[in-house]
Amino acid sequence: MDRSMLPLVITLLLVIYSFVPTSLAERVGCDLQRVDSTRGEVTYTTSQVSEGCVAQVANAAHEVHVLFLNLSRNSSLEVFKGPKVNSTPLPSFTSKTQILDWAATKGTITSIAALDDPKSIVLRLGQDPKAPPFCFPEAQKDMGVTLEWQPRTQTPVQGCHLEGVTGHKEAYVLRIRSGSEAGPRTVTVTVKLSCTSGDAVLILQGPPYVSWLIDTNHNMQIWTTGEYSIKIFPENNIKGFELPDTPQGLIGEARKLNASIVTFVEIPLTSDVSLTVSSCGGGLQTSPAPVVTTPPKDTCSPELLMSLIQPKCGNDVMTLALNKKLVQTLQCTITGLAFWDSSCQAKDQDGHLVLSSTYSSCGMKVTDHVISNEVIINLPSGLPPLRKKVQCIDMDSLSFQLGLYLSPHFLQASNTIELGQQGFVQVSMSPLTSEVTVQLDSCHLDLGPEGDMVELIQSRAAKGSCVSLLSPSPEGDPRFSFLLRVYMVPTPAAGTLSCNLALHPSTLSQEVYKTVSMRLNIVSPDLSGKGLVLPSVLGITFGAFLIGALLTAALWYIYSHTRAPSKREPVVAVAAPASSESSSTNHSIGSTQSTPCSTSSMA
Repeated sequence: MDRSMLPLVITLLLVIYSFVPTSLAERVGCDLQRVDSTRGEVTYTTSQVSEGCVAQVANAAHEVHVLFLNLSRNSSLEVFKGPKVNSTPLPSFTSKTQILDWAATKGTITSIAALDDPKSIVLRLGQDPKAPPFCFPEAQKDMGVTLEWQPRTQTPVQGCHLEGVTGHKEAYVLRIRSGSEAGPRTVTVTVKLSCTSGDAVLILQGPPYVSWLIDTNHNMQIWTTGEYSIKIFPENNIKGFELPDTPQGLIGEARKLNASIVTFVEIPLTSDVSLTVSSCGGGLQTSPAPVVTTPPKDTCSPELLMSLIQPKCGNDVMTLALNKKLVQTLQCTITGLAFWDSSCQAKDQDGHLVLSSTYSSCGMKVTDHVISNEVIINLPSGLPPLRKKVQCIDMDSLSFQLGLYLSPHFLQASNTIELGQQGFVQVSMSPLTSEVTVQLDSCHLDLGPEGDMVELIQSRAAKGSCVSLLSPSPEGDPRFSFLLRVYMVPTPAAGTLSCNLALHPSTLSQEVYKTVSMRLNIVSPDLSGKGLVLPSVLGITFGAFLIGALLTAALWYIYSHTRAPSKREPVVAVAAPASSESSSTNHSIGSTQSTPCSTSSMA
């Protein structure tokens, strides 16, 4: 090179170098350091071994599996669980080759695996139909379904604080390295956090053939490669995102999601991984939601979804059950259901997400008679959670009475009413409280298996002209009156008066329903000076008819025997109509009419 060109070349190199961007590590401002093992722990189960092979042996009389265990403790502590087996001490061998040669004398070898300090091993007997016919050990072998194991050595957990990011939102980043063999695989990820409030981010990065099944007890934004589903809705697969495949690139994604604290773990290809964090970095706080990268489904109605949240209270426990089939019918996808205290997560029970808590936990607010909380419905990544204030009435702290009175002054309660008498009804709640108001939703009088159901109030309105809704009592107790006239044979001697009450907490429009009942005795009135009732009317009517018929017959007899024979004329008989008095009487006797008030009469 011409020496005269050397300064120019050096200048160009300096210029080019000046345009090279700073490293990503410098840009994200994160220096990963090993964190204290007491703060977080990662365990996983994998089928990757340092050396191994699997074979499908044709016509094998026995399966021969060879395990080379590199143990960091006393091997006498090993315990084998499973069917009872015979054990044979190994001869003194000095190499793996000698061991394999000896094992081959017992039968064709089905599998070989070398494991470094395993904590537990699951060996599944039965040959893999996809395996080759011979077992040749390979380095970093995936044993597939034949063998899974959990290492005893704790997985290194690293962490850092991102510079320039406010708040204490924490990101949990899990990176899974590619295995020796590519094939569809589902990795179950369990995340257990002790944090009681705030948001968190879970970032999962792995090979493109990996999908994820996530089980978490915390409100989280979820960022994954491939597809993922939530354990409570395993049939709903959600598409993931394109994510970097380097630690610093993943930390940069955490920064984009406004995380200021990062916990990073990298493990080999696994089938099951669990992340347990005993403390959160400085306490998590709500941070701005990330930019929506996937549009929400237009078919999911948040209003309808929220309408399914209806809690119940009793025995010092608030409980709500969300039907998973109804959620799917609404074409909604949810990733979690929790109370205000996000450590209180719903459990999957018989097709429902069941969220329950005692009155003393999960952020419950308790007054004398009303229990309040907030329910949070978590949605897929990029969508803000839905929140709903919930309340329910502590029925165990309230009592309700149904009282019948025989005068509009409501002075003395009674459990007996006469036919044709007016009854006055009052519903009382004790103790009196401004937290709960009571309304009459419906009332009826059940006259027994042989009688009728007399409707008194329907849809909070009087049923019939002889039922009246009255003004409430001075304490606000609902009242109404009714006039009972029952035309039945035999006359009912008793009935059950029932009312369905709508209870309103003072701070919400939610309603809770309660049914109260009382037994009534029904008696026939004293007839002296009070007119006639049905049996008397029927007797008088029949007697009058009989007397009239006899008088008519006597007059006709006298007329026919005293008239001159020459003037007699043929007798013409006219039959009475079929639907005459007798048929009317028979209908009245056989009918069962019961109304609170009737204008029909019988003569």
